[in-house]
Amino acid sequence: MSFWSWPLPDASRQTISHNCMSESAAARSNLKALLLALAVIVAGAIVAASLQLGAPDGPPLSARAYGVTGSVALARWHQAMGFRVKLVEGRPYRISGDVRLLYILQPNTRYAFAREELATLRRWVEAGGILVLAIEREVSYPFTRRGPDQYALPDESPLGAFGFDTALLETRQVTAALALPLLDGLPVDEFQWRRDNLDNALALDAPNDALIHAQVADGVLIASRSVGAGRVIVLAGTYPFTNEGLRQEANARLILNLAGLVPPGSVIAFDEFHHGARQTPSLLGWMLSAPAGLAVSLALTLIGIYIVWSGRRFGRPFVMPELHIRREPSEYVLAIANLSRAAGQRNAALLRYHGWLKRKLAQPWRINPTLPDPRFVDELRAVGAPVDYERLARLLDNLQRGARSDAHFVRLAREAAEF
Repeated sequence: MSFWSWPLPDASRQTISHNCMSESAAARSNLKALLLALAVIVAGAIVAASLQLGAPDGPPLSARAYGVTGSVALARWHQAMGFRVKLVEGRPYRISGDVRLLYILQPNTRYAFAREELATLRRWVEAGGILVLAIEREVSYPFTRRGPDQYALPDESPLGAFGFDTALLETRQVTAALALPLLDGLPVDEFQWRRDNLDNALALDAPNDALIHAQVADGVLIASRSVGAGRVIVLAGTYPFTNEGLRQEANARLILNLAGLVPPGSVIAFDEFHHGARQTPSLLGWMLSAPAGLAVSLALTLIGIYIVWSGRRFGRPFVMPELHIRREPSEYVLAIANLSRAAGQRNAALLRYHGWLKRKLAQPWRINPTLPDPRFVDELRAVGAPVDYERLARLLDNLQRGARSDAHFVRLAREAAEF
């Protein structure tokens, strides 16, 4: 092995050590990112659980509400029967022509029917639709399975639009039988209107042409009348439609009576517009409310955290550890030597040694170093310089002639340095 390719063990060991350090740093960074993602998942699960436990049961009688006052069980049951379920929501208020039966359960006074909305509803009924309208004096559950109390006053304008009025029922718990079944062949046993927290329940004041399907001594509970080609069924209570009330077999039979009024596979709709669902459904709302949307939001959040953590796009540039290390001077010498060797510049290097040697010898005696070699040696002899004149003349001549090999080059360079 020649002098020019001799390795540097210390530099090699440093490079290997720094590579190992960079790999361990990358492993630690990945571990930190994994722990951070795990922490985000756990925090998201805790927040989702707290929101789920603290979410209200309402709006009351909503087809999306899972609490005791909701009616999501009613919508799911109709789907299990083979019906197609739609929600009437988003502006403007519109009922599609394929809807055969529409539930309006406790429309809230906060979102009362406007005149044009009542006209839209009446046109739909007159065209052959079946409207099920359930209203009571007040929906109020002070004790729910989760969330705050539920409270909703009814908007009674749809009752007046179809000729009905309300009266007070002097009882706190009503149990009645369906004297005139809505659907022949499917009788209903005793069902319940239960409002344990009310002092007065609601009864109906039905018009003369209405059919009375259920009543108690104080008033009418269920009545219906034909309007154009359609039919309006009014109930003075909402309990049979709630998730809690639907557990009772008699209330379930009442729902089967209503569902039997339309052909199998028909479209049954729920009016959510008058529960406050007036914004058009959007992708952002889905991502912030629906379980699948929340999962997508969490996944996107984790991907963003990983990109920022691994790329550090918003911080200082990441410099590899080995780039912080200063190179040894011997590395530069070795690099230049290898470059000169690869380029075949041995003779050029010997000529630099030739000029350097003459300048060094001429400086103390103030002799011109550019003189030809024989004359330069004569000048040194004339001033009495203490050097070996024959060896110097021979060395200068060899340096000008050049080297025959790497070993010859090294020997001439060493001789020039020693002289």
